Amino acid sequence: MYDARQQYQQQSVQTASPEKLIDKLYEAGIQACYQEDRDQLREVLLELVKALDMEQGGELAERLQSIYEFCINECATGDLDMIRELLEELREGWREGVLDRQPA
Repeated sequence: MYDARQQYQQQSVQTASPEKLIDKLYEAGIQACYQEDRDQLREVLLELVKALDMEQGGELAERLQSIYEFCINECATGDLDMIRELLEELREGWREGVLDRQPA
């Protein structure tokens, strides 16, 4: 059963739009916080930083980068609940601002 679930997850990532991938990253980061998996959380945050388009994103991308970098620093020894709350807020904003506006 694990292999089937892993294959499904891998296929859903490979076929997802870039916008949906960001949503999946937020989900993975939130789950890593709940599981207290600091290594996984750090990987997710680094992927979120890499996904930023600094040229097109302008000030918003700079602010997100600052938030992600703050979370990366906090991830080492800080409060994972605070990071989770930040990621949940960012995820909701992403869904409202980007995913909900995409054609079905």
